[in-house]
This record gives sequence, structure tokens and C-alpha cells, in this order.
Amino acid sequence: MRERLSRRFPHFEEEGWFMTLGSKKIKLRSLAGVLAGCIGLVAAQASAGVVVGKPAPHGNTAYPEAGTTMARAGTFTLVGALQEHVKISGEAEPTFPSTMQGAVYLMNGTSATPERVYQFPGVAQFNLQAGSQLAISDRFLAFATRGTNVPASPQANSVFIAQKSNGSWAECPLVSGQRNCNGAVRENGQNISRALTRIPLTYPASSSFKDIALALSDDYLVIGYKRHSVLEIYRHDASSDTWVLELSLDEPDERFTGAAVAIDGDLVAVGSPWSDGGEAGAELGSVRVFRRNAGDSTWSSVAIASGYFSTGAFGRSLAMASGNLAVTSGATFLVNGVMPQQHLSFYRVAADGSISAHQSLGTAYPHVHLALHGDTLASTVSGGDEGLSLYKRDAASGQWAYENGLIRDFYKSVNSSNVGYGGIDPIGLVGDDLALGWRAFSGLLGGVVHEKVSLIDACRDPLNLVSNCSFDNVTNTALAGNQSSSGWQVLSWNGASAWADFNGRQMRINVQQPGSDMWHIQARTTVNLPQAGRYLLTFRAKADDVRTFVVNLGRNGNGDNNWASYGRVTAAAGPAWVIYSFELPNVPQDSAALLDFNVGNAGTAAVTVDSVKLVRLAQ
Repeated sequence: MRERLSRRFPHFEEEGWFMTLGSKKIKLRSLAGVLAGCIGLVAAQASAGVVVGKPAPHGNTAYPEAGTTMARAGTFTLVGALQEHVKISGEAEPTFPSTMQGAVYLMNGTSATPERVYQFPGVAQFNLQAGSQLAISDRFLAFATRGTNVPASPQANSVFIAQKSNGSWAECPLVSGQRNCNGAVRENGQNISRALTRIPLTYPASSSFKDIALALSDDYLVIGYKRHSVLEIYRHDASSDTWVLELSLDEPDERFTGAAVAIDGDLVAVGSPWSDGGEAGAELGSVRVFRRNAGDSTWSSVAIASGYFSTGAFGRSLAMASGNLAVTSGATFLVNGVMPQQHLSFYRVAADGSISAHQSLGTAYPHVHLALHGDTLASTVSGGDEGLSLYKRDAASGQWAYENGLIRDFYKSVNSSNVGYGGIDPIGLVGDDLALGWRAFSGLLGGVVHEKVSLIDACRDPLNLVSNCSFDNVTNTALAGNQSSSGWQVLSWNGASAWADFNGRQMRINVQQPGSDMWHIQARTTVNLPQAGRYLLTFRAKADDVRTFVVNLGRNGNGDNNWASYGRVTAAAGPAWVIYSFELPNVPQDSAALLDFNVGNAGTAAVTVDSVKLVRLAQ
């Protein structure tokens, strides 16, 4: 069990709590303070928060589309559908890969109707893949195209920029009932009015749409070409409405400079995951912070964080916002048949670009996409059962710690192996609003999942047999003895008395009279055990004072007084949250079994329970 806990929650502190499974006493480790304050989800059933599917009408329906790339700013989500296609009236049906024109949707909030659609229809847009990379700020949006085949489209290998003016985003004209950007492009610097401004890519994204990286603010556009180790920074000149190239950095190809880029004010962070760093001659990677010099148009490297992990790749992904910088490290390929150790590193970035307060946390699997807002980091994970992890910075101590996550199976569909993509699709974070790309949603059309960071709970798994697992869906805010709400019931027997409340979307069992046996106070729910076999029960709990309680899975004996137990555990709890996990090896099929938390005969300290999960293990 220790291995299971350390894999699932890699950052923990010793607390000294124990649990008893049969006659075996097992020491537990606690996530002291890390998971405190975590609350439940919008809905307990196995469905996403709010899912916005690929906007209709659809051109290509053969592949998962929307959500392959994504960017967030304010209420807007920019979504890429690289393999979308639309015909031009009178043209022959395009053939693969001409079907891969791509489309970019600008979505506002959770509306299913896009604010804008940017697309280049027609067979001439051969393998264009518009939306290969995306970026958005409050005033501009940008998207990249590929197009490495011949004949090349005039729109290929470019970055296109649309501007928001007087609260309205530039849009392409409506032609034959569809948005068509073919005639809506001006070259950067041209003094004509068009919906899109084109900046040619210096180097095409020839091998993958991930060959380039984009970052955008209201003033700057950053393009990274990792296969050529080239970085470009453009500034928007409002007087001429022109994007002016202010920095072009060309380094040895093997450094992969520009593999990841980010903007925060006048600061630009750039990852070079295979540059020399740390030990002399070792290609461990580095992240540099560039700052625009006041009064002129030059940029200087003002700080560098060098990798010191032997597995290299420091800077392959990064995010910078609100004075925080998060960096991933660790090669994402097997070395001698073993996945190298992975790390997340955190820094504080001052207004002058200097960095401090370094902290690194080991992770079990590579973290791929990062999204930062304030003191919260969301990251997608490319292995294990958790597809999304959340980290938070404690304002008092300045330390970052794992807080919660979403299980990968929650977003699975028939085409979500993500081979070659690494983890869940891209993510965006603005305040409490988290958006996740979901390429395999709804008949392989793709979509975007919107969640609230404050409502994420790992028990929200389609395989979980416990309804209302995080107590977010209760019709009563408190339960007195023998009352029930949304699948949970509180019972008091033989003179004992208790009541439960659900403040903060947790179940707190308040003990008034403890009774003389553990079952004299129960909080219970019905679970359908579909098959006999091994089951795993996990939950987290704490108590107002050190005490024990008993969790039991067993038969409902209301009809015949046969209360057979399928598995029982005695757990110790105290003021710190503890994650409990235990396996029940011989559970029968039972469509109306009871899972009950028994807190009688152990004093009057209240017990708080959250994130209750029961799943059948593979046999």
C-alpha cells in the first residue's frame, strides 16, 4: 500500500497514523495540509463538468478534432481542429491529406456557438493544419499553419494574427454560408485592412505541429523553433499596426532552444532543454528569462535557471505568470528500458527578471502541458492513472505542494490512447476555470471540458461505485439521526446520537453520545457490487482529535438480520487529512451492499470524510 500511495501522491510528510486490515497493522503516510481544503465536484455521476463539443457544422468527421491545441485568455478559449476540412462549392471532394486544412474556433465561456471561426477552405489548402499552435491575449489571438507538401498553399508555414478592436474580434467573411479566410489576409506591414495579419514562419513545422511554440501578449509575440534552436520576439507597433521583429536568437540545433516559451509582462521565459547547464559539459537543459530594455528595442537575458538533474530535459515545458515560473525536467523517453526521474521545479520571478526561491518536486510520470494562474498550477501527466495534477503555492511559506488531480479514465473514449501526444490534450487556466482539450469526445469529434479547480476530486471516476463520492450533491445541508440525503444516511442506535453536515462539500459526522459499540453511529450508502472479486476502497478522513473509526462493506441485513461483512478496516485519524487505501480480496456480487463509516464508542471527536471511492480491481 505504501507503494500505491507514493505513486498516487508523490509528495507527502510523515504523520504516524495506522490502519488495521484483518490482523495486520499498517503504517500510513499523510498528505498533511496538502489536501486540506479540497472540495467536491459539480456532479457525482461519471460525466465531465461542462463539455463543449466541436462546433457544427462539421467538415471532417473521420478523426478526433477540436481540442488538439488550445489557449486561454479571460473568458475566451481558442481551440484548434487540425484535421478539419471544408469544401469550396463546385470543387471535387478533397482527398486525404487535403482534408487536413484545419480550423480554429474562438469560444466564449461555455457557449457551444463559436464567436469566430478561422479557416482556409478548399483543395488548394493542402495539408495546411491551421491551428497547429495557438496563443491568445486580451487583444490578439494567433494561430500557426503547417503545409510541408507540394503544391504548397500560400497560407502555409505561417502565423496568423487577429485583433480585438472596440470589444469585437476581427472575423473572416461569410462565403457561400461558411467562414472563408482565403481572401482575408494581409502581409505583416501592409497598409490595408484585413481580418488576419500573416507572419511567415522562418522554419516550417516539418516533422510535427509541436516543432514550434507560441506565446502572445498584448504587446509581444514569441515564436520558438525547437528543431533549429531559434527564438524570435516581435513587438506590436500600434501606430503602424505592424509586428516588428526585435530579437532573433539562433543557437546550436542540439540545444532545442524555444521548445517552450512564455510571456509575463515584459519578461519572456525560454526553455533550452538540451543546452549545457549545471555540470560542465552536461546537456541538462536551462531556462532563461529575457527582458526588454527600457527606452530601446533590445532584449537581454537577465536570468538563467540551469538544470541539475541527470535525466536532462530541464525546460521542455514551462509556464510563467503572476511572478511564478514552473519548469518540467526529465527525458520523456525510456533510458535502458526505464523512464527517467521526472521533476517539477518552481521559481519566483521579480519585475526585473531575476529569479529566486527554487523548489523541486519529484513526480512519478512526465508532466507535459502546464497552465499557471496566480498561485495555482495545472499540469497534464503522460502516464499512470492520473491525467491532470494540481499544485498550489502556500502564500505564507512560499512552498508549492500537490493538491489534487483528475483520474485519466474519467476522460477516456474509444480513441484516447494519446500515443505520441503525451498525456491529456492541452489545458488552460484562468482563475478557478480550467479547460481541457478532449479530442476523443462525442463520436471522435473532440471538444473542450470546462471544470472548476476548486471542485476537482479524484474520486470522480466512471468506475467508482460510490455515488455522491465527494458530498457535493446534497439536498440537505445537515442530517440528524436516521435522515438521508442524496444517497447517504446517518443512523444512531441504542441511545447514541449524532448528526452530519456537508459544509465545504465534505461529510462531517458530529458525535453527541457515542454509544457502546462502533455501529451505534453510522453514516452509510448503498453500493452495487456488480461482480465477485477484489475491490479497492480509498477515501480521506480526519478527526477533531486522535481517535479510531471503523469502515465496513457488507450485506444489508435489514430484512433477515444477516449483516455479513465483506471487508472491514479500523482506521486511526487525527487533525491532519490522511489518505486511506485498502484492498478487499473476496467480495461477492451484491446489488444492494452497504458501505458504512462507524464512529460509535470512540469518544465524541467529530470525523470528517471525503473522496470515497470503491472500484473493482482487474482479476
